[in-house]
Amino acid sequence: MSEIQRQPRRLSTDGGADDGDQSDDARNVENGYSTPATVTTRTSYHYNRRSHLTSTTMNSAYAEQTFQFDSFVIQVTSDHILPSLCHHEGRGGSVQDCKVCEYNAILSLPHLPEMVFPNNVLMIQDTTRPNIKLSFNALDALKMVNANTLPDVQVGPSAIWQQSRMGCDVVRKFGNPFDWTYSTDYQGSVEGFKVESTDEAIDMEKLTRRDPIHFYSQVALYEDELADHGCAQLSVRIRVMPSCFFLLSRFYLRVDNVMVRVCDTRVYGEHNKGYFIREWSKREAKYTELSPLVYYL
Repeated sequence: MSEIQRQPRRLSTDGGADDGDQSDDARNVENGYSTPATVTTRTSYHYNRRSHLTSTTMNSAYAEQTFQFDSFVIQVTSDHILPSLCHHEGRGGSVQDCKVCEYNAILSLPHLPEMVFPNNVLMIQDTTRPNIKLSFNALDALKMVNANTLPDVQVGPSAIWQQSRMGCDVVRKFGNPFDWTYSTDYQGSVEGFKVESTDEAIDMEKLTRRDPIHFYSQVALYEDELADHGCAQLSVRIRVMPSCFFLLSRFYLRVDNVMVRVCDTRVYGEHNKGYFIREWSKREAKYTELSPLVYYL
């Protein structure tokens, strides 16, 4: 699979984002591995002075996990999918509290993915300066999906696939083109960090070591089966080791018999450093260029 783009960035807590940095990342806010940790009610696990894990669950589908990493708290929340219809009026709720109304008001997409998890969030926040945080959520990711143009999937059978899709209920109902693959270049929602280009790379050698994993969690942000012609999914996961953490946000697209696309955002941080390293890459390949094992990964 060929790599199309790669963008290494340094996220530091010194100062704030200047004007040049803000044009690159504040736009995301404006527009939007080993054994997993056990989720139990009101349970705390103490690993060392700097690491503290708490996990809570409720009677509903809602679950929350937190883990302390230096001055940062890693918080992962998960909940049920977005309802297909708005029910706030019949239940006495307000428009402000209705996620369906919020998504319809903010997003210009004529149709949302089949499964959207509006309350699923992975956030890394500085406890001493709460305005400094990096988070991943479905709404900001969907803001970066092209709502006005068909996707750039123009290889071989894709044209036939698109033509057949033009007759489906979704296209007939909304009547305007959009990126039905829900491809997004979302790199996370950045607030308060100073973002700058860097030649420093993620320490992959350290990540391949068999260090114990103190915390692990993952959440899905959205998913669509492309009318049974493939899948598009965005998820984010994180693992914390004794000396560092590693976060991976991945958008995975597979159009059956056509192509595969993978957009990865990697965030890496070490103890007692005042910055994180963030890398973004985009890779894609035609179906004919991939082995069956890789294609259905």
